[in-house]
Amino acid sequence: MDSAASYVRKQAVVTGLVNVVVNPLLAWAGKRGTSFVPLWSADGIVVDIALTAIILSVLVAWFSAAGVRRALRAGLDAADAPRAGRWLARLPSGASALGLSLGVAAAVVSVVVIWVLHLLGVSGLSTGWFLVLKAVYGGVLGYLVARWVIVRQLSATRAAPIPGSTDAAR
Repeated sequence: MDSAASYVRKQAVVTGLVNVVVNPLLAWAGKRGTSFVPLWSADGIVVDIALTAIILSVLVAWFSAAGVRRALRAGLDAADAPRAGRWLARLPSGASALGLSLGVAAAVVSVVVIWVLHLLGVSGLSTGWFLVLKAVYGGVLGYLVARWVIVRQLSATRAAPIPGSTDAAR
């Protein structure tokens, strides 16, 4: 079995790569036939990115937490896992609450960034550039959320073992 650090890295990279593909495909399906996506409108960039942040974070948290439980039962040793930093350790350990917390934080940061772009005179993006934005944003956010959720779950495991885990040292 891989080390916990290797497990974290591989799972986060795969999650990021999946989101590089899935997010622009979903955006393309929703924006077909349009040539321009405005920053501020009901179907604009700010709404799309904020919803993406929350939905992606919750889904990634669910799948990542389930993956951690499976890996621990299969013998993954959490002892060499990266440690959760102070801010991450203070977040909830449950997958739904952690995913929602990370998603809301990502949505807030994204709205602030989009607001700054608006102040700089950007009114929107062509659909092609919007799809590029979705690929990059989805990939980076997917990677970060997966990494943080896995590290948080493994940190919680060190404090309280997962039922059915094969790690007898706990």
